Amino acid sequence: MTAQIELPANAKAVYTDPGYEPTLEEWNWLVRVAGAAYKSELSARTVFESELFGMNTYILMSMMEDYLRVPERIRTIREHATPAELVAKTLPIGNKRSFINLAAMPLHYLTGRELFVDLGENSVADGLDEQLEVLRFWREATIAMRTDGVLFNMDAEPPNSSHVVGDDLVAEIRGHLLPADDALKAGIRKFGARLTAYAFLENCDARTAVCDTGPYVLEDGTFLALRETCADGDGDFPWLDGIRETLPYHHFVIAHRLPSTVKMDNNVWGTAWFTPSDYQADIIEARVFCTDGGRLRPLGADEVAEATKAIRSAHRALYQRLAETDPEERNLYATQMYAWKLKAWARLAGCYDELDWSVTPRIVQSYEKFSDPNLALQLIGGVFVPQDRPGCFRPLG
Repeated sequence: MTAQIELPANAKAVYTDPGYEPTLEEWNWLVRVAGAAYKSELSARTVFESELFGMNTYILMSMMEDYLRVPERIRTIREHATPAELVAKTLPIGNKRSFINLAAMPLHYLTGRELFVDLGENSVADGLDEQLEVLRFWREATIAMRTDGVLFNMDAEPPNSSHVVGDDLVAEIRGHLLPADDALKAGIRKFGARLTAYAFLENCDARTAVCDTGPYVLEDGTFLALRETCADGDGDFPWLDGIRETLPYHHFVIAHRLPSTVKMDNNVWGTAWFTPSDYQADIIEARVFCTDGGRLRPLGADEVAEATKAIRSAHRALYQRLAETDPEERNLYATQMYAWKLKAWARLAGCYDELDWSVTPRIVQSYEKFSDPNLALQLIGGVFVPQDRPGCFRPLG
């Protein structure tokens, strides 16, 4: 487990027992661990740049919106099902309840808390009950989702890995893999590149629709790397109306079997880096799966080619639409995208229509203020890479 921050005596229960209620000290241990990893990753790798979207502006607005809205949405979802029941209902991969969105839930919410404190609107003592509501949902869902007995990727074995697929599903995936000859690798590489680019554009140049889990180490020393990439097939994003319908499939898992000479690292929210970076040259077996309808279906080469062509056309149409959209409206799209991480959970719980998904008026009206690049950068820097503490988040309570 995390070595830099001293473990509490009940660390195992905190990480693995959904019935255990952590003390405030233990919640703050989790907040410190998450905040330190988040700060480290943001300092090292993330650059907020986009041709179409003012990313610092919508990050501020969406995370403050999360702070205002997420607790009430979680309470409504809990009235219908527990996080564990929702995780057990469907595949653990190939949907927008992916690990990357689950990991982002407390990180974005707590960032919103920091912003309200930095702006002088809240004190650090405000909102403890709501903060614990969010952390409880995240913790229970993560315990149910992961198969490796930890809450954070850096604490897994091997370190910086993520495991949400059990042995039976691993075996099912392996049974459908194909030998990775040049033609297969070229087709999957082209498909993956097109799909990733389109998914980023759908999600306003954010990575929330692309999630990596693994390495799933196999008995011969090789491992599976799984990449989930989900387009909007449910009508969640209104800026895709008339475009999403042109895609033959919407939810995908790309599986690669790789040798032990390749190293896979997953950061705190679920984005993988490989060493060597051109790992595709070493792929042993691979397959593209569709997970529409909540089941795993292997796609043939013709189906992958068909999807690649459709995604390319959809990407062009969406780029043209967004380029012709007023910048303030584009920013609202992006704010909604980041603040709607619970939509997939609410759909599964059967309470989607009970929730108000509109953005809080005061957040909508903050666009003019936060579109000032100097102010936005100052606030982002103060939260993501604070100089006065080792992590992004101050203690709760």
